[in-house]
Amino acid sequence: MNGNAAVLRLRLPESGTSSDLGGEWNTIGALSASLTFDLDLWGRHRSNAESALDAAHAAQVDAAAARIVLSAAVVHAYVQLQHAYDQLDVQQETLTERTRIRDVIAQRAREGLDSQIELKQSETALPESRERIAALEETIAVTRNQLAALLGNGPDRGLSIARPHMSATRAVALPTQIPADLIGRRPDMVAARWSVEAARKQIDVAKAEFYPNVNLIGLVGLQSIGLSHFFSAGSVLAGYGPAVSLPIFEGGRLRSELAGRNADYDIAVEQYNQALADALREVVDQLAAFRSIDVQKSEVELGLRTAQQAYDLAALRYQEGLGNYLQVLSAEAQVLEQKSLRADLTAREIDVSVNLTRALGGGFNDTQGAPIVGAAK
Repeated sequence: MNGNAAVLRLRLPESGTSSDLGGEWNTIGALSASLTFDLDLWGRHRSNAESALDAAHAAQVDAAAARIVLSAAVVHAYVQLQHAYDQLDVQQETLTERTRIRDVIAQRAREGLDSQIELKQSETALPESRERIAALEETIAVTRNQLAALLGNGPDRGLSIARPHMSATRAVALPTQIPADLIGRRPDMVAARWSVEAARKQIDVAKAEFYPNVNLIGLVGLQSIGLSHFFSAGSVLAGYGPAVSLPIFEGGRLRSELAGRNADYDIAVEQYNQALADALREVVDQLAAFRSIDVQKSEVELGLRTAQQAYDLAALRYQEGLGNYLQVLSAEAQVLEQKSLRADLTAREIDVSVNLTRALGGGFNDTQGAPIVGAAK
C-alpha cells in the first residue's frame, strides 16, 4: 500500500483548456492511497520467502556449529593443561630421584668409592631437570591464558583455573556399529542441507520470472484545482483494475539467471557431498585412533613396569658397589621416556574422545527438521 500527497502551483495553457482557468496560475492539490495486490500465481514470492527461511535456518545451525567448535577448543586447551601438569609431575619426580642419587654419589665419593667424575655427572643432570620444570611451568601459564581468552576473559581469569583432574577412563563408549544417521545430525551437515534447500527454492523463483505477473490495483483519493473545494465530494477520485506485466525481450537475462540459480544449487549439493565425505573421514579417523591408543597404552604400561624394574635394579647394584653410574643413567632415561609417553597417551585419549564426540555432532539436535538432499530441481 502506498500513499501520496502533493500541492502544485501550475499554469494551465490558454489553448486546449476548456475551462476559464487557462492562462492563470492555479493551485492543484492531490491526496491518494493505492493498494497493489500481487496474485503470485506462479509461486515466485512464496518460493523466495521459503528460500530466505531456509537460509536463516542454515545460519542458525552454523551458529550452533560454531558453539560446538568453541566448546571443543576449550576442552582441548583444558586437556593440554592437564597434560602439562602430568609432565611436570614426571619431571619433579625425576628431579627428586636425581637429587637422591646425587646425594648417594656424594656420600660414596667422600668414602672413596666413587670419583669426582661420577659426582659431576650426577650434578649435571639436575639443571636439565630444573630447566624442563621451568619450561613446563611456562606452558601451564600460557595454556591458562589461552583458556581465559577462549572464555572471553582477560589473563587474570587464568590465574584462578585450578589443576584439571580428568580421568583417563574413556569418555566415549564405542559400540560395535555407529549408525550413519548420527553423522547426519552434525550441525555442519544440517546447515549444508538447509543451504541446498534454499538454493533449490531460488530455482523456483527464477522459473517463475518467465511467467506473466498479475497484480490487482486499487486507487482512492482527492484531487482538485484550488484548495477551497479540496475536501468536497466532487474532488473524490477512485479506480481499480488488473495490471499485467510480461517479460518481453528479457528472455536472455532470465535464462542466464536461471542458469546461475542451477549452478548455485549444484555448488550447494557438491559442498554437502564434500561435507559428508569429510564427516565420515573424521569419524573413521577417531575410531582408528581409539583402537591404536588401546594397543599403545598396554605396551607403554608394560614398558614402564619393565623400565622401572630395570632402574630399581641398577640403582640397587650401584649403591651396593656392583654397578656403575652409567647403568643408572641409562635405566633412568628409559623410565622417564615411558612415563612421558604415558602422559602423552592419557592426554591424547581424552582429546580423541572430544574429537569423536564433535565428529558425531556434539549432541546437536535440529528442531527444525532439515530437508533431505536429493530432491529434483
